[in-house]
Amino acid sequence: MIQTIKQHKFLSVLCCIIFTVLIAQGPYLQSDSGGYLEASSSRGLFYPFFLNTCRLIWNNLYGVILVQLVLGLGTCFYAVACFAKLFEKRFGVFLQIGLFVGLALPYIGHTIIGNTILTEPLAYPLFLLLFCQLLLWKKFEDTRHFFIALGLALCLMLTRKQFGYVFTGFYGWIFLDLIHRKKVKLHIFLWPIAFFVCGLLMEKSYMFAKTGHFTSTPSGVFIIASPLYVAKASDVDLLKTPEQKRFLEEALKERDKQKLGMLQEDYANFAWPYHKKFEIIHDILRFEITNKAMQDLNLGALESEKLLSDVTFVVLKNNLADFAKVYYRNVVNNMGGYYYFYLVCCAFAVCLWRLIAREKNFLLYFGLLLTTLQFLNYGIVAIFLPVLRRYAIYTDGLMICFWLLCLHLVFTSKEND
Repeated sequence: MIQTIKQHKFLSVLCCIIFTVLIAQGPYLQSDSGGYLEASSSRGLFYPFFLNTCRLIWNNLYGVILVQLVLGLGTCFYAVACFAKLFEKRFGVFLQIGLFVGLALPYIGHTIIGNTILTEPLAYPLFLLLFCQLLLWKKFEDTRHFFIALGLALCLMLTRKQFGYVFTGFYGWIFLDLIHRKKVKLHIFLWPIAFFVCGLLMEKSYMFAKTGHFTSTPSGVFIIASPLYVAKASDVDLLKTPEQKRFLEEALKERDKQKLGMLQEDYANFAWPYHKKFEIIHDILRFEITNKAMQDLNLGALESEKLLSDVTFVVLKNNLADFAKVYYRNVVNNMGGYYYFYLVCCAFAVCLWRLIAREKNFLLYFGLLLTTLQFLNYGIVAIFLPVLRRYAIYTDGLMICFWLLCLHLVFTSKEND
């Protein structure tokens, strides 16, 4: 470790400067912070546990952000050193700083996640560590990296349950091994499934301890907005219970009154970009209209969750074509528009094609894993939510690193010509 710090001494100094500036700003509380501090049953398991552990040691939120910043900036430093090891090259000072700043942007840019009491300060470094461990496993075929990656994937899933998609990363390498070697070890195939199921059981067990019901963490209020956006009045007849029918009738009545349906929204003529317009519509549907329609039903939290989930399933099933249009536009806009979406698609296709052709270049492995995770990250968020900056941070910094490494490879190859 000391040797690594000596090799990246400029990064060490930069880390110390950034850490000092950020710790002086103190903690930032957001609207969702209270749920994590109180370990609400509507929040996941791992971040409230992390918060309570830090507060037991320091008894204040400054201790929490101290740990969050050390973990976050330390992980960015580790990732740069890991990339140098993976590519078997000694990066120059400017490339080191460029890679580090690209990864550290969530801490020093507009989000400043290290100082917030939300899941991102824990989930982001876990995601970076998982990415590095998956690459190390592929590079050295060491099962230690495999099981460390599985543990990190489990922690991510328990921090925010949509991160269950990261288990796909294991099967990306298994797929390539199957193509190249025509065989896969059975235990390598089964372990990710076992950890994923373990994560589901731990989440449900936590909810059972909190509520007395063996169920998943509530997400109904988040998943209902897009279905309400595309729903038709005739969808009410497809619902089974009187409560479901009454909820959807009231919600659609209020939606139509404010003209917020897919083809009628008042915001359609605004000169705002699509994602900003949809973000406003989504928040009105999710908070104002949904809460108003639920008021007179007098349902408990778990009953409300089941009602919203059932209504969501029926509405989406009956409006798949309209929802597909909204979903596609959300994914493209969430990723930065059609041009960048096309660029990432090309990067994925080139990396996959050349790896299937058995070309030995570790940048291709880097690009394939990263673009796969980026499609999954944006794709899952876009099902029910418009883009938020804190949902985009996980792969965006790594994409910056990928393009920097591509440029580095081009320039170094020209120097060797």
